[in-house]
Amino acid sequence: MEKRKIAAALLACSMLLAGCAKEEQPVEAPSPPPEHMEAPVILGESAAAEAARRLMAPYEQEIGKVSIRTYSNLTYAIPVNFFNQFIADAQAAGEQPRDGYYRFMWRQGGDYTYQTTVDDAPELETVTAAPGDETPMDNQLNGDYEVSGGGRFERARTYEITEDLTRGRAEISDTLNGAVTGHEYFSFCQRGEELYFVDATLNLTINSLGTTASEGYLMAVGVLRQDSLEILEYELKDTSQLPDPATLDWAQLIARVTPVSRISAQGDQITVEP
Repeated sequence: MEKRKIAAALLACSMLLAGCAKEEQPVEAPSPPPEHMEAPVILGESAAAEAARRLMAPYEQEIGKVSIRTYSNLTYAIPVNFFNQFIADAQAAGEQPRDGYYRFMWRQGGDYTYQTTVDDAPELETVTAAPGDETPMDNQLNGDYEVSGGGRFERARTYEITEDLTRGRAEISDTLNGAVTGHEYFSFCQRGEELYFVDATLNLTINSLGTTASEGYLMAVGVLRQDSLEILEYELKDTSQLPDPATLDWAQLIARVTPVSRISAQGDQITVEP
C-alpha cells in the first residue's frame, strides 16, 4: 500500500508538469484488459529521432512479436521509451551534438500541490481522510473528506550519448521537497548486431510520516537481436555492481542473478516469466 501511495503522488506531480488539466469525466464501466500492448515506436522528426530509428530497426520485428504475447511485462519497451524521452528533451533544450556526442542536462520543476477527495477516486481504498490515518474513507459519504499534499518537485535528466546513438548513458533524478522520490540509471551499447541495455530504478517506500527509504534498485538488463531477445529483471542493493553494456557477458549474468521476471524470445517462441 505504501508503494502505491508514493506512485500516486509522483503521478500527480508528473501530470502537473505536463500541464494536464483535470476535467469532470462521466463514470464508465471499466474496460476489459487489452489483448496486448502495441509495439513502441520512435517519435519525432529530428536527426536524433532518425538515428534512433536506424538503431532500433533491426529489432522491431522481434519486439513486435513479444508485444503481441504480453501486456503484463513491458520491459521490452524500455529502450524505445528511453530514446523518445531523450529526443523530446534534446528538442526542448535545443541541444545539438558536439564532438560526436549529445551532452546536456534537462531540468523541470516547480511548486505544485494536489488535492484529492473521496469522490475523485471512489475505487481507491488507500484514500484516507488524513495522511497519517490508514483507515479507508467510506466512498458512500458525501462529506468534504480530502487529502492534500505536494511541494517543490524537481526532475533532472543528464545525458551523454553518441551522435549515432550506438552507445550512451543517462541519469534521471526526482525530488519532492528535497527528498529523493526517484533515481534511475540507463546505459546502452550496440555491439555488432546486438543491442545491450541496462536500466536501474531505485525502489522506494514511504511510511506514515511521509519519509522515504531505499530498498535498493530494480534492474532490467537486456540484449536485443534481429531474431531474438532476452530481458531479465532482478534486484540489486546499490549501483556499485551495475553491469556495463559494453562488456556484459550474458551467460555469466544469468548464472549469478535471481530473476524477478524474464522474457526469452527466439523468433515466434516466446516465454514470459512470471
